[in-house]
Amino acid sequence: MKLDGIIPAIVTPFDRDGDVNYTELKKLTQLLLEEGADGFYVTGSTGECFLLTDEERTRVVAAVAETVNGKVPVIAHIGKIGASQAANLAREARKAGASAVSSVPPFYYNFQTDEIAVYYEKISDAADLPVVIYNIPQFSGVSINADNMTEIIGRSRIEGLKYTDLNLYELERIRRKFPQIKIMFGKDESLLYALPAGVDGAIGSTYNFTLKLFKKIWNAYRQGQLQEAEKLQHEANIMISEMLRVKNIIAAEKYLLGKKGIQCGNCRAPFRPLTEEEKHILDGIGDIN
Repeated sequence: MKLDGIIPAIVTPFDRDGDVNYTELKKLTQLLLEEGADGFYVTGSTGECFLLTDEERTRVVAAVAETVNGKVPVIAHIGKIGASQAANLAREARKAGASAVSSVPPFYYNFQTDEIAVYYEKISDAADLPVVIYNIPQFSGVSINADNMTEIIGRSRIEGLKYTDLNLYELERIRRKFPQIKIMFGKDESLLYALPAGVDGAIGSTYNFTLKLFKKIWNAYRQGQLQEAEKLQHEANIMISEMLRVKNIIAAEKYLLGKKGIQCGNCRAPFRPLTEEEKHILDGIGDIN
């Protein structure tokens, strides 16, 4: 599997009744393909994974995979707390056309490293696909680091790591210790500052509507145009700062996608709809290219 470049972690569009809108999902996938997406990360945090049923998660993977038609990888997040449940979802994701599966570490019960390793082992065995660990300690409460990755990798077919954390020291340690692992950075506002640590690319939420801008950052850095890359990162961060005023960044992304002709609806409860004041803030962001 080719895992590099700029990969959107796509939203899950809903219709007015709160059901998954597969037509708009395919439109979004096609739009991002045309804008240069190097892959798709589906049913992750941005996709409201834990607010979807297992059947919906599998159908979302199938819809994206059908639209992509093998052009770029489709990484399906199948994270659960239970290993068996995650393994079953991994099997279904493979049948639906996923190129790889990904998961947050099992959370809530303060699992030990050996138990986390068993979780990824069961996913790896069930999926018979490359596995991408999803490190997002801010929400999972579990931190994947250079020390505990040794045991996890020793038991599973781990090929990638989605590193959504600002601890660049730990990122460098992981890069140095595991040169064979593809590392995808997950903090959009700090992408440029993670690139010198040797990441292979990025999987990001805001790439749903800023894909062209972040592709420019990626390409400028790789071409040694550091001042241009920094200018572009500043532009991106001004926009992200405005989005963060809304608090629910997923809802903000869905609203902004509506301006590009992709109707994504509201997030599912208990998320609340955007207020008129929040929409006014987002209206001031303008077009992102």
